[in-house]
Amino acid sequence: MNEKGIDSSKEVIKEESKEEVKKESKAEVQKESKEEESKRKRKLDEEKTVEYENTLDRKYPIKEWKTECLGIKPHDDKAEHLEEINQNVVIRSNGQKRYFSTLMRVLSIFDREDLNDVYQLVMDRYQDEIPEGFDRVLWGDLMVMFNPDDENEFWNSQQDWNIVSWKLHGSSGVHTLVTEAGLVIHMLIEKKYPLGKKVLVQMLKLKLESEEDSTMALELIRFVKKLLAELESEE
Repeated sequence: MNEKGIDSSKEVIKEESKEEVKKESKAEVQKESKEEESKRKRKLDEEKTVEYENTLDRKYPIKEWKTECLGIKPHDDKAEHLEEINQNVVIRSNGQKRYFSTLMRVLSIFDREDLNDVYQLVMDRYQDEIPEGFDRVLWGDLMVMFNPDDENEFWNSQQDWNIVSWKLHGSSGVHTLVTEAGLVIHMLIEKKYPLGKKVLVQMLKLKLESEEDSTMALELIRFVKKLLAELESEE
């Protein structure tokens, strides 16, 4: 074969190689696209599931609140006993159950009507007694939130509070303060609480955390500013 024939063969091989590379690249791109599309679909499905779970149908109001001990198997397979973990449970009229360990969790999934229902159920259950242990935490948080009383000794320690977080829960109309020491204070946005000047100043210095910019958030900030102005005018 002459040199021209050899050169032609090389050109053909080069072209075939380029085509193979193109095919491989295209296949890789398609594979990556399918993987990205699959990830996107899974993410959307997860978001829809969360949205569905967090959208509570008011046709089924909360009928019962109680505390359950959930059996959790220890890591040691040889252990025969089960650890008992307390969980608060709300049960709707359609039998749907919601488990939660803190009021913060409640505020992220319930609306104000749900919150009122939980408060009433808890108060009815403990109208003649004060709960103990785990139940007392939720009871105490609800008492502080629904019954602001400047004579309650809870508020006497606020001079020691160092506020690190201020968050608005729009669906339930509650705003929450978290202190550096881990104390969590839940307050209804329309109620006036016996907050001192120091705490109000700290709140306004912080950026109010909200799921979205809303009229509720702006109104809350104005309300806090008004409370601070009233305290300053009294000095």
